[in-house]
Amino acid sequence: MDTAAIDTWGRIEFGRLPGRRFDEASVTDNLLFTLQNQVPGLLTYQSSQVQERDSGADWEWWIGDDQAGWLCLRIQAKRVYEDNTYRMLKHRGAGEDAFQYDTLIKGCNPDQARYAFHVFYNGWPEGTFEEGTYWAPPARWNACPGLSSYKDCKHAEPRHYGCAIISSSDVKKLSDSDITAPAAGRFRVQKYLSAAVPWSYAFGFPPWDPKREGKRWHPKLDRGDWVDRVHGTLEVLTRRGGARGARDASGHLGEIPIDRDQRTFELPSYVEAMRRSTPGRFEPASEDEAPAAPQTVIVERKPKRARKRK
Repeated sequence: MDTAAIDTWGRIEFGRLPGRRFDEASVTDNLLFTLQNQVPGLLTYQSSQVQERDSGADWEWWIGDDQAGWLCLRIQAKRVYEDNTYRMLKHRGAGEDAFQYDTLIKGCNPDQARYAFHVFYNGWPEGTFEEGTYWAPPARWNACPGLSSYKDCKHAEPRHYGCAIISSSDVKKLSDSDITAPAAGRFRVQKYLSAAVPWSYAFGFPPWDPKREGKRWHPKLDRGDWVDRVHGTLEVLTRRGGARGARDASGHLGEIPIDRDQRTFELPSYVEAMRRSTPGRFEPASEDEAPAAPQTVIVERKPKRARKRK
């Protein structure tokens, strides 16, 4: 995912050239295609018959298995513009919703393990904000569990924020706090980056090991149950401290209190239909099978193999 984020950074940076702009849909298509080819067990589906206007989502993740239950992330993607703002956060919502992020949040419920997130597509030339770095000071750097700055961090580099993830609730707080301000101030990148982390961190925030700062994971680290760890991370990112809370709790994200019964054990009709079909283009057989977003990603944990007795 970090490699895909760096690739996205390059595309968005290149898109700043005249006549080279990439919109969110094309970046998302390329991003998910890359993950489909590089991540075993990750399945992606695309559909033109969707409920995007009602859900506010550009894509959905379903993570888990039938036994452990399923977590759902609804994602709204926004790209940075040449004025270094996420100005399309002003996009109107469905019905009486003021903004699209209101629609997205309304369709999710953390108490049912259904989470609303934004992924920001970033990319600008080195030195845009500070000479010698891609980072955008004075944005807060949340990517280092050891609390190092963006200059000294060994866990991530600024271009990993090519795909930066942030709770949509935090997006709403930040956007609504300056609702009367000009777009240049209300939607400036540093404001949102200060509450974001690289998107890969939602699935595995690196714990800090002072003896192995050069490596993201200790090779013998017990990472616990994968679905539990992701569930705990999403809980922290959403309502237990956000990006800074996840950074500070990075050494024990597998121990965050979670309620497994909140997960989905009966998947929506369209997800079940996708699981029975080949990844790629998905055409709903009925209105009930119309997906909530143009792209759906299913990450199903494979059953553990029983160890052979010697």
